[in-house]
Amino acid sequence: MLKRTLTGIVLVLIVAGFMLLGYFVSTIFLDMLILLFLAGATYEMFKCLKDAGYKMFIVPPVFMLVAAYPTFYLLQHYVGGSVGVQGLLAVFVVAVMICLTVFTFKPAKHTQEEVDKAKEQGIELELDSPKAHDLKDLFANVFLLVYPIVFMTLSWVLSYKYSAIFVVLFAIFVPTLGGDAFAYWFGSMIGGKKLCPKISPKKTVAGAIGGLCGAVIISLVFWMVFEMFADKYPTFIEGCHYLAFIPHSASGWAWKSALIYVALGLVIGVLAELGDLAASRIKRAIGIKDYGKIFPGHGGFMDRLDSIMYSLAVLLVAFTCIYAY
Repeated sequence: MLKRTLTGIVLVLIVAGFMLLGYFVSTIFLDMLILLFLAGATYEMFKCLKDAGYKMFIVPPVFMLVAAYPTFYLLQHYVGGSVGVQGLLAVFVVAVMICLTVFTFKPAKHTQEEVDKAKEQGIELELDSPKAHDLKDLFANVFLLVYPIVFMTLSWVLSYKYSAIFVVLFAIFVPTLGGDAFAYWFGSMIGGKKLCPKISPKKTVAGAIGGLCGAVIISLVFWMVFEMFADKYPTFIEGCHYLAFIPHSASGWAWKSALIYVALGLVIGVLAELGDLAASRIKRAIGIKDYGKIFPGHGGFMDRLDSIMYSLAVLLVAFTCIYAY
């Protein structure tokens, strides 16, 4: 537990450093932090799928990692509107087309029956070629483009459309410090009935409840900082480009905004747990314990991002509804 805590502190300090640079210098530093974690997570997932026996294509994920951010940044800054999002979608579609093209020209797997029938027609087919690619290999490569790459690019969309500082902080600390940390502490102290023993043997019901409570608590901390006491440090709020969920001139804005934050905490708390379980289910299917070992006591990049990716999806839907209203 000490190793896990120390690693967590180091990660918080690194994130805090990028946050300060993002606030005082440029939000590009936040984008670079996201890109760093995205590249690490993509490498880990690529390696895990390859080690599991899937034949992986190196070009599509590298193309997305290299092209996604410049495309989004340039279109968002010089064209504006939702063109940056369209650019990300275009990059994703091109990457999928690359996957399909590579798959098209790879030798296919054939059964003995198919080989025999082809031989009768004078066609030579190779049985069990080591270079043969099955449909599951194609699906694995497309899956990599979606999880984690597309999920993580949501952070750029949110950062530029809303408040970069708020989005990054909220998406990191509510599911990790609020969800994961509280779940770990509650589960370690209380123990009890297992949540999903076949998927993640160490997770308990007590831990899940603790994570849910923690997500709500941390969410309310954000409410106090960005809403309740925002008038005490307007320069900071303005520097974050944060727009209040409910206009402070509206009647009952305090309790209404508090309800929104509680709802966000609850939804993120639940879906972050599902994201964690989904990542664990994938690990079980692949046959590994952790996606990586770069963070002692925490695993790899994917082990830290599993709940964050689901949180980004929640924030995208929530912000679209809140600010549209």
